[in-house]
Amino acid sequence: MAVIDPATCLDLLISQDLKSLDDLPEAQGLYALADHRGMLRYIGMTANDTFRKRIKSRHVSGSEWNSHKFACAYNVGRMWHSRNRSEQDPLDGKLARQLRQNFIRQYCKAVCVPLQIQKPELLALESAVLRIAPLEMQDWNGRRFGSEPEPRDLIDSLIVDLGWSKAKCQAIERQATLYDRHGH
Repeated sequence: MAVIDPATCLDLLISQDLKSLDDLPEAQGLYALADHRGMLRYIGMTANDTFRKRIKSRHVSGSEWNSHKFACAYNVGRMWHSRNRSEQDPLDGKLARQLRQNFIRQYCKAVCVPLQIQKPELLALESAVLRIAPLEMQDWNGRRFGSEPEPRDLIDSLIVDLGWSKAKCQAIERQATLYDRHGH
């Protein structure tokens, strides 16, 4: 793609149909992440990884404390995990992370604008797009901790779809109790 101006790039992000995280292209450029309601909440770029690799390895599976946006935003309720809580059973925490990752893969989406430009130009374009983007599209930019309430009905449905046992359900309920006590 030739040089693209920020307004055109933003329009491309806004006007595209949302894609499943499994259907992201093996390309680089600018992207926007959509929450479980389909609202674009974060604008980012990738110059070293493909969209698919960056979003899956960082935002979905990344640490809930290192600005990995989906992991941070949905680190709530039964999906809550804290590596710093000694009273958390490590297996319960692992199940909560697994539930969160499944939730994100099932319900969250993204849009991408593939670009073949060098990293400095891509960084400048990202910055320019952020300056003109609606504030709701930047809600997760610059934030380290998520504030999404747990989407209980979707989680309940996902647990049924996953066929989780009573013991797994009890484990994630313990995580929700810890979240209520320490998570927010």
